[in-house]
Amino acid sequence: MRQCAGSVCLLSSEWKGALMKFINHSAAVLFGVLALAGCQDSMSTCSAELSGATGVLSDSNGCQSLQCLGDQLDCNQNADDGCETNVLGDVNNCGSCGYKCATPAVGEATCENGVCGVTTCSARYKDCNGNTADSCETDTNRDANNCGGCGNVCGGGANAVGVCVQGKCQLSCQGLYLDCDGDAANGCEVNGASDLANCGNCGNACTKVGATTPACSAGSCTSTVCTGAYRTCKAGPVNGCETDTAASVGNCGTCGKVCGAVANGVAGCAASNCGIASCNANFDNCDGVLANGCEINTSTNIAHCGGCGKACPAYANAVAQCKTSACSMGTCNAGFADCNLKDTDGCEINTNTDKNNCGVCGKICAASESCYNGTCVAGCPGNPQWMPVNCTTTQWVWSSDRVNAPTLATANTKHLLWTGCSHGGVTNTCSLTGTGWVSTAVYTMSGCNAAWYHLGGSFTGNCGGHDGDQVRRLALNAADCYPY
Repeated sequence: MRQCAGSVCLLSSEWKGALMKFINHSAAVLFGVLALAGCQDSMSTCSAELSGATGVLSDSNGCQSLQCLGDQLDCNQNADDGCETNVLGDVNNCGSCGYKCATPAVGEATCENGVCGVTTCSARYKDCNGNTADSCETDTNRDANNCGGCGNVCGGGANAVGVCVQGKCQLSCQGLYLDCDGDAANGCEVNGASDLANCGNCGNACTKVGATTPACSAGSCTSTVCTGAYRTCKAGPVNGCETDTAASVGNCGTCGKVCGAVANGVAGCAASNCGIASCNANFDNCDGVLANGCEINTSTNIAHCGGCGKACPAYANAVAQCKTSACSMGTCNAGFADCNLKDTDGCEINTNTDKNNCGVCGKICAASESCYNGTCVAGCPGNPQWMPVNCTTTQWVWSSDRVNAPTLATANTKHLLWTGCSHGGVTNTCSLTGTGWVSTAVYTMSGCNAAWYHLGGSFTGNCGGHDGDQVRRLALNAADCYPY
């Protein structure tokens, strides 16, 4: 609501701004009042629809004042737009009118809930890849995949590609095509190379001069007796008009303009613009760029095997390959082999550990042997993953699964048998009998309370408080060692 003073509707926040700087904005509803002296006119002559304003007060002298309530204040001291400023989020009026947030050395100033702060990234540069190592790596003023904000991709259109200019998506027309209707949906709809109404630029109309016929050639207005895209390009009378510059590779768009060679293809001229007429066998223009021609060999490229966009699938433990435009599995990774000769499961066998395919497909280790690094090893002796027990313990032997392996024999068979108690000062190379084999690798016990079980001779029962102990695998007999 506005008030009338001297026949003028007014709103002032001078006293209100000073009060706002004094009172903490989060403590209470803020308001400002300025008395208007000499108010002789009725307040009914002023509008009551000012933004953010509510309520009118009158004193004994008839002076009126207007209230701004909540977060909206009158910081420009202009009655016409009411309480125009939200001091919760305005960096130039943060918490109160005139309180400007200082510009930080890094990032940008912010105002949130009336309190000044600092953003890590500026309004222009953002962290779009989530990688703290390269910080605010993306220029959202120019990046077509993150234009104005992360993930905002600028789409293209007919005869155009999407570009980002000052954080806003625009169309970049290709060749001499133009976007004259401003409609991104139909892209660059006008061929400025030959359009009489938009020759070279939108709205540049080619007009008739005398008895000649107006024409647009390569974006420039001309006057000839020829019609359409036909021109007289050879020596002779001007009315020869033998060349169709809309389709001539040697006179594309205008006489003498020769379309350049195309890598792995044949140059063409369409609608007075140079392009690719055709690609050689097994080549294609998959990126749509004229400059690099037919850049993809579709007979060997795994991303475009047999045609643009036809990617070969991934194979387990192997590389994909494209041969004669067909996908297939290539070589297996080191230590793996395709023993069942099926591409669907890739190179499914680890020949470093598989007892039935140790080192190569079909090499079977004896029952007492294990496969280590592609070599059959006879049980525990000579196996580099195991060494003999060298001491005796009366209790520090464990099963790591008290439900499925509650006994010494079961834990040994299921490869769930362990030894050691480092926090009790007991070495982890012992067994209950002083015989057997322990792993050369050392492990840290975890999940003790939930699953582990004492199998020692002097004490059996659930584990408690041993997480962090250094333990080793234990095998009771020379034939019990296994790869791990």
